[in-house]
Amino acid sequence: MFGKKRIAALTGAIMMTLSAGVFAAQAPTGLQSPTLSTDEDSTWLCWDRPAKGDDAQYYNIYCNGKKIGTTQTPVSTWGTNAMEKFRKANPALCGDLIIYHSYEAKGLKPSTEYTFTVRAVGKDGKESKDSKALKVKTTAVPKVVNAKDFGAKGDGKTLDTKALQKAIDATPKDGVLLIPAGTFVSGSLDLKGDMTLKLDKGATLLSVNDINGFRMQKNNRYDGMLNVRNAKNLRIVGQGTIDGNGWMKDKKGNYYKAANVVRADGKKSREPDVRAYGILAKTQTEYLMDKEGRNFKDAYVGRSSTVMLHHVDNLYIEGVTMCNPSLHMVVINYGNDVTVNNVNFLTYDVNNGDVIDYTGRGYKVMNCYMDSGDDSVNFNAGMGEAAKGKAPVGDAWVFNNYTKHAHGGVTLGSHTGSWIENILGEDNIYEQTEVPFRCKTSEITGGGGRNVIFRHNVMKNIKNNAFLFTTNYTDEFAIGKFKATNAGVFHDMLVEDCVVQGTKKATFKIYGMPGAEHYNITLRNVKIINGKKQELKDYKNVVQENVTYVEDKNAK
Repeated sequence: MFGKKRIAALTGAIMMTLSAGVFAAQAPTGLQSPTLSTDEDSTWLCWDRPAKGDDAQYYNIYCNGKKIGTTQTPVSTWGTNAMEKFRKANPALCGDLIIYHSYEAKGLKPSTEYTFTVRAVGKDGKESKDSKALKVKTTAVPKVVNAKDFGAKGDGKTLDTKALQKAIDATPKDGVLLIPAGTFVSGSLDLKGDMTLKLDKGATLLSVNDINGFRMQKNNRYDGMLNVRNAKNLRIVGQGTIDGNGWMKDKKGNYYKAANVVRADGKKSREPDVRAYGILAKTQTEYLMDKEGRNFKDAYVGRSSTVMLHHVDNLYIEGVTMCNPSLHMVVINYGNDVTVNNVNFLTYDVNNGDVIDYTGRGYKVMNCYMDSGDDSVNFNAGMGEAAKGKAPVGDAWVFNNYTKHAHGGVTLGSHTGSWIENILGEDNIYEQTEVPFRCKTSEITGGGGRNVIFRHNVMKNIKNNAFLFTTNYTDEFAIGKFKATNAGVFHDMLVEDCVVQGTKKATFKIYGMPGAEHYNITLRNVKIINGKKQELKDYKNVVQENVTYVEDKNAK
């Protein structure tokens, strides 16, 4: 949960600057094990980063009073491995801004309770006192169901949808469905609660390039390959791959982007690129145009997102690679208590290739690698009058992730109707991202964003702005029409202890509107190297403390 401690940083309870005197490493706070991150032989732990002024450099982890590990060398994940590579290449830029605060305890016994504590280690090499103890009980050894036992071939040619669905249906409560090595071609599958989908190393679930493989939803978009509706306690884990089969690759190995450029007839369109470079994206778009009579825009928004999770509570995703969606990679629509940990997301440069679109409360994204064709961690709260009265979206913690490319890193909106709130994004790295902290809404969407902290993040070679709060955004791919309401507003935002190297547009930009100004936005202890100057329009109470702009010709 977001927690009162983190809110305090936003409201000003912690006011020291980077130059304030440090004090010895303090006992870590907030030690927890994310829901469903524990299995029969391992568990994940995470905890709060140190308070300002605390000189903790790394952490030692103890189990039943015995030291079992350290974050001095971070646990190997998709995200931390990329972060370490970046830090070694950019030591001066990163400095000591980033700290790792999670750990995987392995080699545990089934059905056994363990007591964990964490100690911080200061610059003097001395340990702090123990954190508050956390008791974790491993699960029993689960019953494992193998997909091949139900007729799935995994040969990359046979359509395995029916066999895979039989295997899902046969998986017992708290059981594991194992997808072994091989390429399993499939259309829409319906997962269920109280199960684990585990993809073995070398296993691939590949979306079939066939219009008959996917069902149309009520919102006029196709289902994904993996779908969940009204479930609890679902895990998607392993070392395999979930491939949406949306697009061809270019010569650089990136997925093609359907560019909206002027064509031979003088008009802008993405259609020629979709027809030339799409796989499932092409199949779905062409069918909706040619067989159902939709125009290109309405057909193009009908593409499927690869993983569609509707109304799912207690969701845990770990380890897998997710790549090449036709539309978005993962959509979590009303999911509460969700953790996405150590996932390798590859959606660049897929048009609309959001990594995760999220609606719900209680959300962690940690240790992930995200090479995104659109927004990476995106929060959605509906649009217009229909969103009024619905629960706000938020209580989220985004940390220790590496994002490459992407239109937005931590992204609020553009669907802001029921409010997006209580988000902490910290200890992340953004490289070649358009806008690492992106807050976007419109004059008719309603709601907005509030109580968000973006701190201890490192940004390099930013394509547009580092920090953006704008009302001037239109979602050209929104489905259908919605009844307009008031303009969205962003307020009570804190950007703190960050460094930016290189922006092609204004490093800090606010674009509000008269009567709907964005307000109470603070930048504190932000170093900007070779960044463009700020652009601020229609705002109230913007505070900038220790914000420095530096020109450095040697910075690369």
